[in-house]
Amino acid sequence: MKRGVEIFRSVLRLYFFHISAILAVWLAMYFPGLDIVLALLYLVLLWEEGKYTYRVLRNPKRQALIAGIWQLPGLILAVSVILRLDRLTDFAYYFVFALELWVTPILPLISLIPTWIILERPIYYFLLFMMVPILAVYYYLPVHRPISANS
Repeated sequence: MKRGVEIFRSVLRLYFFHISAILAVWLAMYFPGLDIVLALLYLVLLWEEGKYTYRVLRNPKRQALIAGIWQLPGLILAVSVILRLDRLTDFAYYFVFALELWVTPILPLISLIPTWIILERPIYYFLLFMMVPILAVYYYLPVHRPISANS
């Protein structure tokens, strides 16, 4: 029972962190450069959260489960757009918008990439879909690093 509670706490902590970062980066976009600083801070804190969760759980499979649950909304949106399932509803445009909203914490970093066109789409369009699994893997990566006593 305690393991389930720890997993639930970790998922809630990640959702709180992610939604707070969405709001912070969104508000920081009005101040040039601050949004990029907050996006980098988000990545640092996400890495530290991954290390903390691994210290608490000591189980890579559970941490992978937490990463998957945390990125599930973005994964559902990305898969539905890629498979064109969004076209089944009248809200097709909103699926991409919701996906952009989901990756808002790192959107300023994506905006630094040149506007190359691939397959008649800008490269950032494809990065939106790739960022969901990349964020989950980034959160999971501290599992594969040895944790020292003072980290």
